[in-house]
Amino acid sequence: MYVLLARPCDENGVFLPPGSPPKPLSDKSSSDWTPYRNCVEFEMAEYLFAENQTPAGQINKLLDLWASTLKKHNDKPPFADFRDLYKTIDKTLLGDVRWQSFSVRYNGERPDTDAPPWMDQVFDVWYHDPREVIRNMLANPDYAKEFDYRPYHKFSTDDNERQWKDFMSGDWAWDQADIISKDPDSHGSTFVPVVLGSDKTTVSVATGNNEYYPLYASIGNVRNNVRRAHRDAVSII
Repeated sequence: MYVLLARPCDENGVFLPPGSPPKPLSDKSSSDWTPYRNCVEFEMAEYLFAENQTPAGQINKLLDLWASTLKKHNDKPPFADFRDLYKTIDKTLLGDVRWQSFSVRYNGERPDTDAPPWMDQVFDVWYHDPREVIRNMLANPDYAKEFDYRPYHKFSTDDNERQWKDFMSGDWAWDQADIISKDPDSHGSTFVPVVLGSDKTTVSVATGNNEYYPLYASIGNVRNNVRRAHRDAVSII
């Protein structure tokens, strides 16, 4: 495992000379709220959809009342109606990762009679490219100092007793790194375990009490305090 040294490299995987500084991050302008026109539009969308979970009918009523007060000023509210709001939200990027979708349906064996409805239904699957999501986590500077690049064993200084805390301190991560290191092409790299989880979620706002099964992803390199704090170390796929 000692050959998985997590050596710095460029975007093409070419190792950098020792002591080379990292490539500067290219941050967006503080005034760029794309796809929202400004900060107010973004905060209104976040409040209505995420914080208050306002039903579509109430969103329309609020926007209509708002529009009536702005008419005399030849102005208008941030969104025309709930459809305009949802359309803008759907365009929102997650760390520059766009939503994609495909449809699936059952095509296996069917009973001769009384086939369950789900066998005839078409199901939409929306997702972010997992590799891009993980790439964003690895590039996030917010927890650069709370990130384990290699598996490790930790022992108490008092009695030399083995201690476990974060993911990379476990035996599984250590054993997997031993297996990976047998490939000479992996020497100098780092081991990035992908952690997945899913659970049924019932969404009633704007969807009519539909059931969804969101898939969440994280990486084992970030420490537990970062993952529990929801600092972009857990993302929906």
